[in-house]
Amino acid sequence: MFMNKIYTFLLGGCMLALQSCGDFLEEVSQDEFEPKTTEAFRELLNGEGYNFSSSVNPLTYMMDDDVESVSTSSWDDIQRIQQELYTWQPDFYSFQDEEGTYTSSNKDVYKNLYELIMACNIVNEYIDGSQGTDADKAIVRAEALSLRAFYYLQLVNLYAYPYNDKDHDPSTALGVPLVLASEVFDEGEPRSTVKKVYDQIAADIEQACDLFGQDKTNRGVFRISYTAAHLLASRIYLYMENWDKVIEHATYALETAPELADLNNYTIDNTYNPTNGVISRNFPETIFLGGYRAISGSYGLMGTPFNVSSDLFNSYADNDLRIGTYLMEAASYLPYNYMLLKSSSEQEYAWRTSELYLNRAEAYIELYKDGDQEAGQNAVNDLNTLLSKRYRDYEPLTLKSADELQELYREERRKELCFEGFRWFDLRRYGMPQLEHILIDQSGNSTRYILKEKDPSYVLPLPDNALEHNSNLIQNELSPRREGSAM
Repeated sequence: MFMNKIYTFLLGGCMLALQSCGDFLEEVSQDEFEPKTTEAFRELLNGEGYNFSSSVNPLTYMMDDDVESVSTSSWDDIQRIQQELYTWQPDFYSFQDEEGTYTSSNKDVYKNLYELIMACNIVNEYIDGSQGTDADKAIVRAEALSLRAFYYLQLVNLYAYPYNDKDHDPSTALGVPLVLASEVFDEGEPRSTVKKVYDQIAADIEQACDLFGQDKTNRGVFRISYTAAHLLASRIYLYMENWDKVIEHATYALETAPELADLNNYTIDNTYNPTNGVISRNFPETIFLGGYRAISGSYGLMGTPFNVSSDLFNSYADNDLRIGTYLMEAASYLPYNYMLLKSSSEQEYAWRTSELYLNRAEAYIELYKDGDQEAGQNAVNDLNTLLSKRYRDYEPLTLKSADELQELYREERRKELCFEGFRWFDLRRYGMPQLEHILIDQSGNSTRYILKEKDPSYVLPLPDNALEHNSNLIQNELSPRREGSAM
């Protein structure tokens, strides 16, 4: 019976997350989880499928090259997990368990994503039998498919090798468990291959885009609609290196996307807690908002003694208007060198028009590398469109060699999308280069840590509790515990 399916959803989400939720089940009557109308399914998706109460990717913010440790006496035990992530330790989960910290947003990422997926599965499986119009059913299904595609994209990029990794064939490399129905088996699902996961992601987003094509209505920044679905499709195909598909979907999205915010004429209202900053409903080019504050506060990151890296900050030119809008220098009396203005009192991430120009430009550059001169000029045009809104007295780019253009593009992508959940995934796509972090303890002592090129720690370990409850899971390769060198 359908009632049992809903119960299975609630229980199954906990089984997939591998964490007890008996209290949750006791607090809510099952009768409240029996949608009969299309509108009820929409409400279920809004409450259980959309994610506004937890983060979908907070772990990697501490691991890329956009952060650095700062000298401060504010270290305490709560920040041990951040230290472990910052130094790329393979056993960071153990410190989460010991300290009982960071649980709501970090430890449970794997769990949270599968619970969100289960809600999408329920909607996708039963929406056809609901009372409502075919048009309304199509939109709710499109939203569920888009969300499921996004969540699996996060999972496979957190816990598996990148799709384009030359040393790990996606057709054989282990991805993540692929759960597409509401039924949950006690023994747990085994890991599908990276290719199989991506094939499903692509199938979901293509179906969603087709369904949204019947109704291109913008339903606000807190729901996925036509433009957001095509943006997500361009991101998916970027990771798959299907350049023609990137261009196709980015072009569709740009037809209905809001205009780029022109930073020449834009000022955030409050540098301490902006309400019209980049990650907000009030930023002009926002397409979709989601997640829950992975980075909080303008001083440091996640309330810790970590900050915007000097390397990133110094990469902005003097006439780059993103300084003062995205980042800025901190006051001299603060322990932090820089302030992150992309923090939000609302959501974790924003899908923005700028990403569309960047995704399409990257695809054009790759075609240019294969000899397509027109594609090279198209890339330059897209970059000029974006950068003219980001620089004061901007001097337009002219066509360069493919390698020069790619280098410039990657620099601009980093500066434009910093702290929006892209950098770690991009580094993986770029070949997993060597990274260096300097950890400064509360006494001011500095220790250097190295993440070597193609290090196994570019793939996160599966959570210990997932392995304990699902015997079919195989753990990722783990690097030895990393030892730093004193400076």
